Amino acid sequence: MGKGGSIAPGQVYILTDLPEPVDLAPAEPQSVPENGRLQATKTLPANFTLYHSLDLANRNLIIGMNVTGILLLFVFGWLFWGMAALLTPQLFWLQLQIFLGTMRIPTVLLIIALVVLLHELCHALFFWLFSRERPHIGFNLLYAYAAAPDWYFTRRQFVLIGLAPVLLLTLVGFIALPWVSVVTTAHLVLALTVNAAGAIGDCIVVIWALGQPAHIMLRDEGTAVSAYKARKL
Repeated sequence: MGKGGSIAPGQVYILTDLPEPVDLAPAEPQSVPENGRLQATKTLPANFTLYHSLDLANRNLIIGMNVTGILLLFVFGWLFWGMAALLTPQLFWLQLQIFLGTMRIPTVLLIIALVVLLHELCHALFFWLFSRERPHIGFNLLYAYAAAPDWYFTRRQFVLIGLAPVLLLTLVGFIALPWVSVVTTAHLVLALTVNAAGAIGDCIVVIWALGQPAHIMLRDEGTAVSAYKARKL
């Protein structure tokens, strides 16, 4: 060894450039966020476990929703025509005559398809607002859907996601009613009626969610909605 590499006896050397020890143990998920408030997440808190679930594929529930939805068509139809009469009373009978005279099957099917699209886009918008991730949106001949299957949402967020279509589209429709043409009023009333009556499934899920404890996480699993709650320590 050369002169520069020798170590004099009796001297003490302190090494300061050693790397910090690396903790290789995986980090465990927190039981609750640091601020103490639950928020939308892809990773369920470590101390949460399945608490309750709503089976949307239940035959009796499906029959009940369909029957209720048909009855609500008449209820909301009467309600929205009443609103149209209040907003434009001088045109009400003309609007009603146009509605009865222009409603054909192709027109009705087109309006229903447009309502379904807007309905699911409202769900998708709120999924995105809470998760900041693009939701899944799908369509086929029988139904359309918007979902964020990998996410857990708080009860408040889940309720807002569920009610978004009926609240947003109804509000926009009410604002538009006094300003649209007589022919468009008839179509708009039909669209509002279909949207409100068709939200029966959303309303059932929301009512069920509101019946669960406040501090839960909810996940839409397609044919079921599951609620997760913190275990008692």
